[in-house]
Parts: sequence; structure tokens; C-alpha cells
Amino acid sequence: MFSIKESSRSCLRKLFCLSGLLLALQLSSCEKDEVLNEPVSEQQTVSSEIRLGAKVESPFLLRNMQRSVDSLSARSGLKSLTILKPTHLYVRFLPADTTQYERLVADTTLDFDSYPLDYELTEGDSYHDPSLPADAITWQYTVVPADYDLKGLGITYEVLDELYILDEDLEREDISVGDAQLRSGKGTGLSWKSVVDEALIQTGNVGETTLRSKWTPAATIKAYDDLMEKYIPLQGVKVRIRYFAFLKAYHYTDANGNVTFSSKRTSVEYSIEWECEKWDIRYKFTQAYSNGPDQKSRWNLNINSSNMTRLHLASIHRALYKYYYGDACGLIRPNEHLKLFYNDWDEEAPNGTTYYVNIEFFKDILSSIKIYGLESEGVYKPASKVLSTTLHELTHASHCLYVGFTNYVQTDLIIREALALAGQWVLTKDEYKTIDRTSNKAYDDLLSLIECQDWPYTKSKEEGRRWKRNIKYSPLMIDMIDDINQAKENRPLDDNVTGFSIHLIQRSIHEIQSVDDFENFATHGRIGNESLDSYFTQFKKYYK
Repeated sequence: MFSIKESSRSCLRKLFCLSGLLLALQLSSCEKDEVLNEPVSEQQTVSSEIRLGAKVESPFLLRNMQRSVDSLSARSGLKSLTILKPTHLYVRFLPADTTQYERLVADTTLDFDSYPLDYELTEGDSYHDPSLPADAITWQYTVVPADYDLKGLGITYEVLDELYILDEDLEREDISVGDAQLRSGKGTGLSWKSVVDEALIQTGNVGETTLRSKWTPAATIKAYDDLMEKYIPLQGVKVRIRYFAFLKAYHYTDANGNVTFSSKRTSVEYSIEWECEKWDIRYKFTQAYSNGPDQKSRWNLNINSSNMTRLHLASIHRALYKYYYGDACGLIRPNEHLKLFYNDWDEEAPNGTTYYVNIEFFKDILSSIKIYGLESEGVYKPASKVLSTTLHELTHASHCLYVGFTNYVQTDLIIREALALAGQWVLTKDEYKTIDRTSNKAYDDLLSLIECQDWPYTKSKEEGRRWKRNIKYSPLMIDMIDDINQAKENRPLDDNVTGFSIHLIQRSIHEIQSVDDFENFATHGRIGNESLDSYFTQFKKYYK
């Protein structure tokens, strides 16, 4: 596929002119999720760095394809008069900042990697050119058509080599190689397949005896879940294979985490691109990926806490797949392509943040959601909490997209967070519905943190600032849905209310901007319901 991405997304370059104004207005809907903190004691690693090995001699370099044509012509007793012209260029770009990076990757016909394509690589999750500052965006490598307007992007670039690739199907006998570079009928009379075969042999990529030997690349991708205490197949993961340096193919995993590709004649380099047509996960501002082995056999990847970055990316993917394609439990799915940013730690927002200005105005340009992987410096969150936090932030995004930016920013923070907590609670429970609550304390603890049943928390002088921050995280909407009265456990609110659903609440949320609005919604048609009246009297007493 010549480094061509499969996903298609609309380009919103015209909105860059709004960036100064909107970034000034950018607000966080989850400033600091201290209510949902829980430490992890297991010793874990963050991620693994990709290292470069030997340089690869691709058969598709123009000079190698020319040598192949000359050799085949001479073998036929003819002098080759064919001078091949490059069909593609192997280039790298160096974005000066995130604005230039977004402009670069807006061309969804291209597929960018942050590491050189013509080197053997170790497995890993990130690569940064050692000659560049650590806080700079690293070189982005790709293959472009020979007539691509490289200067038009206004981004520093280098042409690394010229390529000759007529078709990704290396078995095509009906394509003739020649000056005209047409896909049929003219040129040397040498077929694309014959020229490729000769180049493969001459560059040492295959031997004459193994030229016809084929095998089928395949992979199984699973991730460990700390609550289920087992590996969970990952569905909808974009698995990529790369071979002969510049050729690529993509497929998505099925419900069992399996994916199979068409047969190949060489080893392939496996990798995961954490994206699809509905979302794009970023790691440290650029595309998140997990590079796998280069081998001539099946790739069985079991992601676990030996690589917490990769495990967290898998958890974010699980949450996204559930919200967009799985059982969303009646919640409205986001109707826009979203970008999510993942990094290890942010002291101001240790769990996650939703930037609703980005959702409404920058949809396909900037990351709308940020997820962080550390509870505190050096202490990593369990995978289940990252999954649950992502569901929380996706509920925010869905809310904003459903009601529109103006309505969303005019909605009280306590209402926005109550809906996000309710969505998080319902979806987390559904994701782990097979767990026996009586035997899994970690699951109970996670739900307890989400449920906020100790609201409104202490108002002591020592914890006054924490209370002021966290009073926005309330059980207001969860209490309407659950069938548990926390007052029986000496909790603050007497919650003898049930019978609502997250589906009903979210589809009425465009009419709800305050606690009073929510009370009117909840009591409409239920006049004289003593339980509801009592609940809201108590709630507003604490809140106001």
C-alpha cells in the first residue's frame, strides 16, 4: 500500500486561524479527578524504545529496479534502452510544532512513521531521533508519489531515496515495465512480476530456491485485565505488516483478536497503529503505535504490565471500541472522529481531561481527550482504571457533540460531571458484568470511587480546598439509576430513588443545565413523589 493510510477523515485546515482565540478559551471539564485515585504497587515499566539495526536494501529502490530491468534484458540478448523514472519518493518531514504536525498528517492518503523505514528495528513503542532535542517532534518518514508537492506543505523535508513501485500486488503479470510507466500494454515487455522477482534475488531478499515459497502472516492480539485476571482479546485493532521496507498492508482484528493477511514471500514486520476511522490515539503528541517483531511466523501478542504504556493504549482502545461499536448501554455514540492524547503524568489532571473547545471546533485537528497513566510520579494506574476513565471522558465528548458547544459551556459543571460519572458507572459495570462482586474487591473499590457515595465529602479546614474541587463529582444521576440506598450505610444522602436509565437522562440532557433543571426533569409527571422531593432537598442543601 506504499505507506497509504486506510482511514479517511475530513481535513479542517481552515480552522487553524481560530487556534489562538479558541486555545485561550480552552477549558477542562475534568480538572483533577482526585476522587477516582487508587494506587498500584506492582513494579512496572513505562514503554520500550525502538532501536535501529542494519540498513535494509529494498528491491524497490529505483537503482535496484533499474538493475533488474538491465539484467533481464541482457539475459535475453538485448541491450536495455529503458531508463526507469521514479514513481515514488522516500521522504522525511520535520514538523517544527504540533500545528505543522497536524497539517502534515491531515493528508490521510499517506502513512507516517516516526522511525526510518529502511532499517531493521527492535520491538518497541516509540522512537526519537537522537540528534534532535528530546522535546522536539521527531522526523516523520513516509513514501509519497513522485509528483507530490513537497514544498507546498511549508514543512522542512528531505528526499531520502527514489523508488519504483507500479503495484502492491507483486504477482501481476499484466503490468509491463517501461518508459511510459503505464499499467498495461507498453514498455519493455517485461512484466512487473518478472522485474520484481529479479530484484528480490539480486538484493538478497529471497533466494532462487525460495522465490516461490509462501506463507501466511497472521496475528492474535490480547491484553491483560487486572479485574478479570485474564487476557482479553482486542477487537478492532489495526494491525499492520511491512515488508521489503516500503510495502504495507492493514487489517483489523476480529472478536477473538485474530487477523490474517494474504500470503507473502518474505518475513514481515508486524506493528499496531492505535487508530481507526473513528478515532486516533496519540502518544506524546504523535501517532501511537506498538512495533512488533520482523519474522516469518504468526505474531501472538499478549500485552501486560511489563509494558504499561502499551497496556494503557490497549485499555483506551477497549473503551473506544465499546463506546463506538460495542454495547454502549443506550448512550449516544460520538458522531465525530476524535483524537485522544495519552501520556504518563500531569500533576494538574492526573486522570483525564476533556477539552470541549477542541471537540466542537477542532474535531479532526487537535486532541479532544487526554488520558494520563500515572496516579503519582512512578505509580501506574491499573488497566481497568484507564479503561474506566476513558469511558468517563467519552461521555463528556458525547455530551458536548450532542447538545452543541454553546449549550455545553452554559451547563453547570456539576451536571456535566454527574452525566460523565453515570456513563462511566453504567459502562464499567457492563464491561465487567461477568465478575462476581462478592469475590473481587478491586472491582468493588473501582465502582465505589466512581459512585461518589461519600459525597459531599468532608468540609474540614484541612481538606476544604479538596472539597471545593471535588464537590462537582456527585452521585446525582447515578442515584437516579441505581437500586441502592447508601443512607443504610450511614452515607450523607438518603437515596430511596430508582427507575431512571442513562439512555433517558442523556437524551434529555440538552434541556438540563443546572441542578434545578435536573430536578424538574426528574420530577416531571411524578408530582408528589416523596422520595424524589426528599432527595433533591438534601442534595441542594449540600451543594448550595
